[in-house]
Amino acid sequence: MNTKKPILSLVKERIVLLDGAMGSVLIDLGLEPGTPPESWNVTYPEKIQGIHLGYFNAGSDAVLTNTFGGSGMKLAAHKHGNNVEKYNKKAVELAKAICPENCYVAGDMGPSGAFLPPVGKVTVDDFYNNYLEQAGYLADAGIDFFFIETMVDLKEAEAAVKAAKSISNKPIFASITYQLTKRGYFTIMGDTVPECVKTLEKAGANIIGANCTIGSKEMVDLIALISTETKRPILAKPNAGKPILQSGKTVYPTSVKDFTEDISKIIDKGANVVGGCCGANPEYIVSMRKLRGD
Repeated sequence: MNTKKPILSLVKERIVLLDGAMGSVLIDLGLEPGTPPESWNVTYPEKIQGIHLGYFNAGSDAVLTNTFGGSGMKLAAHKHGNNVEKYNKKAVELAKAICPENCYVAGDMGPSGAFLPPVGKVTVDDFYNNYLEQAGYLADAGIDFFFIETMVDLKEAEAAVKAAKSISNKPIFASITYQLTKRGYFTIMGDTVPECVKTLEKAGANIIGANCTIGSKEMVDLIALISTETKRPILAKPNAGKPILQSGKTVYPTSVKDFTEDISKIIDKGANVVGGCCGANPEYIVSMRKLRGD
């Protein structure tokens, strides 16, 4: 009998440790440009499970399913639009099969790649229906919570949260990706931190935060700012630095030591849930786990 605590209860008790990167790890394993990572749930399931297992063994309390680009809109752009159900359900199955008894599987939903006018042609309803489909498959497959991440458009993020909330009562973690400008932190669409926090709270997100684009050092002050805007738990999943090209390969330059020191500061600024994004492999998780003293 599974007696693990609800994830929101655990967040109230201690720092919850998420996993690290998926996409950059898949690229290192040979994912070809233009191939949707979600297709590997079917073609290379053992590699996806191996990534999840690496994070669980490193100390992650939860892993994100390999479904970041698993929505209908995103998969259709790769001509895989007929595989939404198959890729999402298989992703959850793979993660659950090797998930330790007291750990969790998060249903990952990332940006659709489409934009509202004047940049694109989709509507907010299109966003909503896009995530409604994906959220339904993830919930049916048995995830513990939703993880909506790397959102660059607040209206798209809001639609994703509302869609997930309408599908089930599972907790929703919602994460925006910000850029650090001379005027402060903004999404690429110009959304401010207060606007994002307020909108996500109203939409029904249980935990709010930031991930990707910026490194751990730049995220310290961002989390401090978010903490002044909300009383809800906060998540942080920064990149391991700004990517650089070395001998034709993308490298993330922040060391495990420096990243962990930044995460410690991020926790001090108010983060309750932490992990790594691009460039952060299991070594980073092992080091971050030591911050809890276990």
